[in-house]
Amino acid sequence: MTMKQAPIHSIVAFFAISLLLFTACDDHRVQTVTWTEYEPVYMTQEEFIAAVGMNEPRDMEKPGKIYLFGDHLFVNEINKGVHIIDNSNPAAPHFVGFVTIPGNKDIAVRGDQLYADSAGDLLVFDISNFNNPVLISRIEDVFNLSQHNLPGPAFRMPDPSRGIVVDWEEVVIEEVCQGNCYGHAPSRWGWGGFFTTFGRASGDASGSTGSSGTGGSMARFAITGDYLYAVDWSNLVTFDITDPEPVKQNQQGVGWMIETIFPYNEHLFIGSANSMYIYDIHSNPSYPERVSVFRHATACDPVVVEGNYAYVTLRDGEHCPNITGNNQLEVIDVSDLFNPKRIGIYKMLHPHGLGIDSGDLFISEGDHGLKIMDASDPYNVKEVRHIDGIRTFDVIPNNGVLVVTGPTGIIQYDYTDVRNLKELSIILAGKTTYEPDK
Repeated sequence: MTMKQAPIHSIVAFFAISLLLFTACDDHRVQTVTWTEYEPVYMTQEEFIAAVGMNEPRDMEKPGKIYLFGDHLFVNEINKGVHIIDNSNPAAPHFVGFVTIPGNKDIAVRGDQLYADSAGDLLVFDISNFNNPVLISRIEDVFNLSQHNLPGPAFRMPDPSRGIVVDWEEVVIEEVCQGNCYGHAPSRWGWGGFFTTFGRASGDASGSTGSSGTGGSMARFAITGDYLYAVDWSNLVTFDITDPEPVKQNQQGVGWMIETIFPYNEHLFIGSANSMYIYDIHSNPSYPERVSVFRHATACDPVVVEGNYAYVTLRDGEHCPNITGNNQLEVIDVSDLFNPKRIGIYKMLHPHGLGIDSGDLFISEGDHGLKIMDASDPYNVKEVRHIDGIRTFDVIPNNGVLVVTGPTGIIQYDYTDVRNLKELSIILAGKTTYEPDK
């Protein structure tokens, strides 16, 4: 019997050894993996202060937030400063100059004052002469924007002893490993580690009222009346801007990963990674009061409002903590501000910023272009047109002129007939000139 069983044992042993050999060979495969991390760029306190000022026009390299005020367009150059553009003729925009502001991402304008963040500081410029903005006020360390300003995994954590972090540089990591290389590259949620050193060494759209302008849906600054409202990673900060020297009124916690702010009809609609918060600014504008919270799937989520309806885009991607992979437009009935209700969900490709004007809804689809939706019936939103071949980040529709910004530049359209959009001008990143419609 033993002799009869021997061949079976041999066969089993053969397969077992083969499996081990196969696994061993698989475990010792040599692979090369690459990924991008980021390391901080520093300035000394003296350099940080001295860098601020007006300069000659310069090429746009990494356009960020946009803001319209009168005949002028203000464009953030991410972490570098603000381009001032004479847009009195949208078909022929003209660069006026560039205001250098280290660590800048957000801007807003009221009357003769330009408000801008600079790392953790709030700066105020007198722009009564657009050709020569003058810094008139600096309030230090009022924002905690460290997490949002980190565009990806940190190659090196900030060292406060080296100065103020004003930007982040890419570092391409290459690693040779054996076997399964998964886990070598860090998480790609893009908003980085939970640290708070984007300030000094210790020893990233709004409607408008009054004389303020109009920002995009990605804005973290909003001006209503005599108040500037700003959101950082977790807080809503309120400033009284009656006088040229802003007075900080209060700072209150809102939630987790606060991203955007949009003022509408004496209320603030604040977008976070998993919620839309509604605050009342009518009763006591110096201290906004929370009205309600609308929860949604975790994702990046700018919001705009028109009438009794809010429109929120959700997207996934390496800069967004979207576990479920949602890419969609959500329509929310806010007629009862105490009880917002979702009334529609529409599949999108990769939506970013959005804007709405009289039922015409414009949605930036990132690398997938621009979508125009008919939202005249909020219960039945329909796609009117999809313009591909462009990269978009945010939009501002304003009196028939649509300003579209993206990593490759700024495009302006005449949208008086949304079914026959007419290109007015293109400002390409890397140039300070425009290209008319061909």
